[in-house]
Amino acid sequence: MINLKKLWHDWLIAFVPIASVSLLVYIFILYPNAKIELSGSDEVNAIYSGLNASRFRYGIIMSLLISSSLSFICAVLYDTYKLNYMIPTKVYAKLKSKYIRNQTSLRSALISTVFELNFELENNEIKQFTVTPEQFSIVFENNKGILTYKEHSKSIFLDFEVLEING
Repeated sequence: MINLKKLWHDWLIAFVPIASVSLLVYIFILYPNAKIELSGSDEVNAIYSGLNASRFRYGIIMSLLISSSLSFICAVLYDTYKLNYMIPTKVYAKLKSKYIRNQTSLRSALISTVFELNFELENNEIKQFTVTPEQFSIVFENNKGILTYKEHSKSIFLDFEVLEING
């Protein structure tokens, strides 16, 4: 499950400096170099200044869109880095339920199977994980043990060491 709040937070942290630099580069470097004054007549200069205003708005909008895209890429890379190099969490938990869901994608005849495990932690919090078929088949409902997982923007199941068999 993806935690959109953390991903949004990381995107916002990346967006502020990237947007600032992008806007400053456009306003102080790119836009002045594209600005040329015509000295022919006042009417032509008025039309040209109108074009410069629309070019300026277009440049600002494009700077913000590019900054937003770069910020999203930075947020996803940061979340991936954080998830890969963080220390796994180990907690005592009980396997509450197991689910097998079949999913179809739009405009496709393919069916995919998703295996889910729901754990209840010591503090009565419920954690849901998508697991492989092998991980799904070796645990049973109501078993208690040590749950090992990583969590930042999404939760990743690593292991469940069974200590008590109830069921």
